Amino acid sequence: MAGNDRRGASSAALSDLAFHILLALRDGAGHGYEIGRKVEELSEGRLDPTTGALYQALRRLVEDELIAHAEAPEGVDPRRKYVTLTRAGRRAVAEEAERLERLVRVAKGEAPLPGHV
Repeated sequence: MAGNDRRGASSAALSDLAFHILLALRDGAGHGYEIGRKVEELSEGRLDPTTGALYQALRRLVEDELIAHAEAPEGVDPRRKYVTLTRAGRRAVAEEAERLERLVRVAKGEAPLPGHV
């Protein structure tokens, strides 16, 4: 997210892929293939990131300090690179979920369009 500092509080929306990656890591560390599979599952097949797109997004999320490299669990292939959510990543997931909840309320007619009172 060039030019978009995700550290600390932020009102910028996450991309669909970034949000799903962070959700995939909600319950603990994961590696690329596993994260990609969870993204596809969480999105009900709507997102099926290519390897290049997935690793580019992971790299950006590390740069933005929303995820961090993690120790691989004992007994797994040491070539697998694991990542985990950071505190900022958990905060970003919560902020994005709140933003999406507001949009759903607007879509259901339960809240006015932003800027229209």
